[in-house]
Formats: sequence, structure tokens, C-alpha cells
Amino acid sequence: MASGTNTSTSKIATIVVLIPILIAAWFAAPWILPVWYWQNVDLEAIAREHEKDGYTKESLATEFEWIVYYNPRGGRSSGDPAPYQIYSSKPTWKSKYPDDVDEHQLLVRASLICENDGEGISKLWVGVTPSECFFKLKGQRFPPGSFGKPKGRPVLVYQSLSLEKVDISQGMSMVTHTQQWDNDDLWEERNDGFIPP
Repeated sequence: MASGTNTSTSKIATIVVLIPILIAAWFAAPWILPVWYWQNVDLEAIAREHEKDGYTKESLATEFEWIVYYNPRGGRSSGDPAPYQIYSSKPTWKSKYPDDVDEHQLLVRASLICENDGEGISKLWVGVTPSECFFKLKGQRFPPGSFGKPKGRPVLVYQSLSLEKVDISQGMSMVTHTQQWDNDDLWEERNDGFIPP
């Protein structure tokens, strides 16, 4: 009888210890695993929905490497829903979608989503000067308006472990380039309805 009581007590103790560990693991998972991606991204469904625009499951699965520039319309406190612009992309957008716009030396405004938690890049990462606002990322590019983001703007779903800040000295040179490039903010067909304050 005594050994049966000990077994029951040890089972209860194990459960009491395991429950907080499982709860902690549930909340910690988005820091490590692409939980948001698993729950929200269905390549086949997105490809079907945007088939007329030339998207396929294979093209949506393409992994891109980008450099993005934090450049919100109306300043940092404006609440811009798409505060980042694509500075560069490998492979190029035109190489995957030949009928689309050539984005060489064109700042393309985009929405960013982390595949782990569905959030963008934390503002804590963004520096004070423009040269501190460039980031390297890897991930997939989705059609404008995907996942409830602003229409007219592509959506970049990036891998959290790929996030890397660009060196400030390199960033200074990049800022100079951006001042000479075209900016799709000026294109009426890409208007996403945001009006800077």
C-alpha cells in the first residue's frame, strides 16, 4: 500500500512540474520556431488566389535575400503600416517574374512579417541616423495585401535568425544611393491608402 502511495505521489509531482514547463515552452516557441508561418502560410492557397498575376507555388517558395531600409513615410511616429523599403534583392524580382516591373535601383515599399511571431522588426533595432536603418534578411515574398497587410505593397516574410544589421559605414553609402533612385511611393498604382500625418 505504501509503495502505491509513493507511485501516485511521484506521478502527481511529475505532472505538477511538467505543466509549467509545457506552458513556458508554448510561449517560448515563437522565439525559436516559425510558429506564425506554420499557422498562416498556405502556398497552394495563395498561389491559387493570385494565379492571374503569375504566382505559382514554386515561385512563392523562392527564398530571397534582401537588404531593407527603414524609411517610414511621415517619420518614426507616423504609424506607417509599411515602413520598410527593399534596397536590394537576390535573386532579382524580374528574374522570377519577367512580366513584372524591373526593381533595379527602385525603392519598393513593403510590409515585413517575422515567420516566428508575425511581427515586424522591433524598433529597438533601428538606429537614430538613416545609415543605421539597413537590415539584411532572408525569406519569401508574397503578393501585395497578403495576410491583411496594405494593398499595393508586397509582403516579406523573413526568417528571424537571418536578421542582421548592415554596418554603419556601408549604410552611409547606401543612403546616398537611395537619394538618387526612383521611389515607388510616387506611383499612383501602388498607393496603399496611408496618408502621412
